Amino acid sequence: MLILSTLLIKEMKVNVLEPKSIKKYIIEIYKLERKYGHATISDIAGLLNVTVSSASKMVAKLKKQDFVNFKPYRTVTLTKKGLEIGNQLENTNKILVEFYKYIGIEEEKIPQEVKEIEVYINPEVVTKIKRFLETKVKNA
Repeated sequence: MLILSTLLIKEMKVNVLEPKSIKKYIIEIYKLERKYGHATISDIAGLLNVTVSSASKMVAKLKKQDFVNFKPYRTVTLTKKGLEIGNQLENTNKILVEFYKYIGIEEEKIPQEVKEIEVYINPEVVTKIKRFLETKVKNA
């Protein structure tokens, strides 16, 4: 019974963490693609502070799930599905930046603070923050 419980806990942790790491990769690929028209494995690895091997494995996983187009030793681009997630994450980023400004977080700290939570925050919370900000702007 203990072994089964341990296996279930390990599986739950993997399932909980996996979408977050996928989002981290997608947002970085999204940013690179917007800036350069594509991403490379080495650029992705550098931005996420992981090895090229780790980035390559994750990109292969993203390809299997239809988030990216990729051929080995070529560039990486987002599919329509990946682009939709990238757009959502960019929107989340903008809302969080505005919220952090509103509550008085120092400007130079905001990008790093937002980067640390943007893939973890529940979309429902982002929607509520957006409504809150819209209400405050209306009433200002």
